[in-house]
Amino acid sequence: MTLAAVLATKDFTVAVADRRRTQLGTGTRVDDVRKIHRVNEHVITAYSGIYVPTGDGGLQGLAEEIITSTNVLITERSTVQDVTDLYSKTLLGCLNAGVPKDSLELTFHFGGKGTAGRYMLGRVSCWENFEPMIMESNDYGLIWSLSRAEYEAGTWLVAQIASLSEITMETVKDLAVSLVKHTAQQDGYVSETYDLIVI
Repeated sequence: MTLAAVLATKDFTVAVADRRRTQLGTGTRVDDVRKIHRVNEHVITAYSGIYVPTGDGGLQGLAEEIITSTNVLITERSTVQDVTDLYSKTLLGCLNAGVPKDSLELTFHFGGKGTAGRYMLGRVSCWENFEPMIMESNDYGLIWSLSRAEYEAGTWLVAQIASLSEITMETVKDLAVSLVKHTAQQDGYVSETYDLIVI
């Protein structure tokens, strides 16, 4: 369970995610997981997903496995559309190979430059049958995509965006940090410890 979000304007993208991992069987919560990744110089991702036992007492993050397996197919010129499509095909390929959908509870939020050089968002999620979702930024504001645990942070985020006096890299970074801290106060599955990347 986590909070993972990507926010984009026409000029930049911010990815943020808390670090909490929860063992659902025991309720044990550990803040030791980095859930954001720089895909290349143009694309970043924040993600949520499950961890599976490795057999030697350890845990392996399923999202990290997908990142590792797709890295070899991503170039420095890959755009948000390219990466979103690749992750979609990879996860749909897992389903077609017989992997049960309920064992693929993953969501990847992508942000960065698209084919026309404009910043945009992409998403691939089990909750949307791993179909690629693309959102283009506009000249007037901030677009966003997020995963959450129990607390619905979207309404709070919309109100915070509406109250921004200006949308700059600093105000959006501050908003991303506030989003994590606010959600952590409302939801025990989310930690106040976080990671953040800007491109």
